[in-house]
Amino acid sequence: MKKSNPGEIMRYASWFLSLLLHVTVFTVLMHSIHLPQMDLEKLMEVDLTKVEPAEEVIAPMPAPPPPPRPMVVAESAPPEAPAEAAPLPMDKTLVLADEPIQPPSEPEPEPIEPEPKEVEISPVKVPKEPEEKKDLPPRIDVRKGDVVVHRGHEARFGRSMMGDYFSYSSSEFSGQFTARDDRVISIIDARNTKYGRFLIYDSKNKTLRRLKEFAKYVYTIGPSVYADEPVIGVVTFLAKDDRIERFILTTDDDRLAHYPHKVHVQEDAVTFPAPDGELTGLTTLPPEGTGHSAVVFLHGNQCVDPGLIRGVTRSLSARNLASLTFGVRGCEGEKGVPDDEATLVADAAAALEFLAAKDQVKGGHIGLWGNGQGAPVAIRTALAPGIRHPDFLICVLNDSIIPKAMPDPARLKGLNMPVLWLFTGRKTATWRPYITSLEKLRDKNKQPFTIVLSPLKASHDVKDAKTDLSSWVEQVTEDHSRLTTSWIQSLSK
Repeated sequence: MKKSNPGEIMRYASWFLSLLLHVTVFTVLMHSIHLPQMDLEKLMEVDLTKVEPAEEVIAPMPAPPPPPRPMVVAESAPPEAPAEAAPLPMDKTLVLADEPIQPPSEPEPEPIEPEPKEVEISPVKVPKEPEEKKDLPPRIDVRKGDVVVHRGHEARFGRSMMGDYFSYSSSEFSGQFTARDDRVISIIDARNTKYGRFLIYDSKNKTLRRLKEFAKYVYTIGPSVYADEPVIGVVTFLAKDDRIERFILTTDDDRLAHYPHKVHVQEDAVTFPAPDGELTGLTTLPPEGTGHSAVVFLHGNQCVDPGLIRGVTRSLSARNLASLTFGVRGCEGEKGVPDDEATLVADAAAALEFLAAKDQVKGGHIGLWGNGQGAPVAIRTALAPGIRHPDFLICVLNDSIIPKAMPDPARLKGLNMPVLWLFTGRKTATWRPYITSLEKLRDKNKQPFTIVLSPLKASHDVKDAKTDLSSWVEQVTEDHSRLTTSWIQSLSK
């Protein structure tokens, strides 16, 4: 083992003592230094001993000028109200002969055939069942009219709450609907007629179509009144609370969808006394208000489906004209035979008395509307003694009546109330001699007759849809309701 050198030990000891001495001296010096404590408040004070002069003299702001004196401007006159349509003259014969809007040529209408519910398939074409499926339980085919398949809200919340409670009758689909572009769309219930379905008439495009049911509230529109394919439009009825409020109309020829709003009218089934017993009828009143003018509809000894008549009455009610229709005696069954004309006149007088007593029409004009074969009945009722006479008459003479069925000019001399003679249909030329006799009574006897000749100028859709009772549809599609309403309203001015 190597021994330590005494010199090295002394060298290490001197290094340690030197380091210890320096540390001691540094510590003592640090503790001996005392810096003066500065007051923060004095440090934040600034002494300004010299103010620099401003380079630019700031001029005071000038006083604002006095406000100008108010100028006296003459008040502009209020905008004039839109001019009202001039009433129809009672000293001239008007001819409405505007050209209609004709859609593109369409194929010839095909006869309406009942739609088959099921199609039988020949047993030869039915594929044989595999052997492994013979032991399975019988399959249940869900068809229309068998089992109702629930889905959507009905499956989630129950049939009793969503399916039954919010189930709307298809009879609510018919009515007058108005859109934002001044379009009036009429849904006419013609299911019990030769049309066999609902009809939709568009007043803007002058088109009449049948609706084909696609789903519970969805109907499709075909290219013509008798063709269903190809589908060119869809109508989806929408409800609010407990009634149908509007529908969605989408068509191929329109870029935007329309949401027509239904004009709800007051329809009430009524009974009123008549000489041969009570009669049942239907009053159609405007949505609100009182003092409305009103008419009693007469259609002679024809048995007319109420769905077609409602197309006209609802159109009138949307224009604030009340109406009453009643069932003709003898038309209760499918092959009913109406009673004679004397009974029709007595029933018409009773209906006139009943309608005049309604609160909504008190103070308004009450008249008779003779449609086709109902025109002679309206004239004879107005001339009958001992009963309430109407304030006016409307005689719509169409293809359902011939001139020989009308009263002769000698009897017409007793009419002293305003009468609107509206000649329409496809055979207006046959009425020329009768129109001449009316013009003589108007000019010589100064009888208040308004004569309007309106040949049927409908589109191909309306012309192709001719049936025995198509005149009721034409009164809606040809705006005859609007013409007569304007004439009635002019009587009270």
